[in-house]
Amino acid sequence: MAAAEPRRSHGSHGLLGCAGLAQVASYPLYRAVGDAEFAGYHRQYNEAIPLVVIAPGFASFLSGAVFYWTRPAHVSRPVAAIVSVAGVVSIATTVLWAIPMHDRLDHVGRSDATIDSLLRANLLRTAALTTSTLALVWTVWRGSGGSGAARS
Repeated sequence: MAAAEPRRSHGSHGLLGCAGLAQVASYPLYRAVGDAEFAGYHRQYNEAIPLVVIAPGFASFLSGAVFYWTRPAHVSRPVAAIVSVAGVVSIATTVLWAIPMHDRLDHVGRSDATIDSLLRANLLRTAALTTSTLALVWTVWRGSGGSGAARS
């Protein structure tokens, strides 16, 4: 049986970082792997990501989640709340949705429905992280006077 063409998820352009890469490349490419090869491919994927995806991802999620209580004085409470909510959403989405979908792929093999669910989980996580990043960029821009001019 021929492998399916990878499918792009709508709304995935312009997303940042690892979550964006997973949204537009890694997870859609699961569809390009044949049924017989999928278990080995997914196992290798899982073995490759702990130091480059999982560890920095959870560090980012956790630091975001506690940011409201550890924020610098110049960061407003609303911005800090956005960052903290994004961290909590990222942790919850990963632990309660994405990880179970990866586990399901390990047990049932390549499944378009499970890949679709994994993409939806990752899109929510990526939207939260992007919102958090934009809030922090806005804070830095506003703190610099909004002019973008170099400080002396």
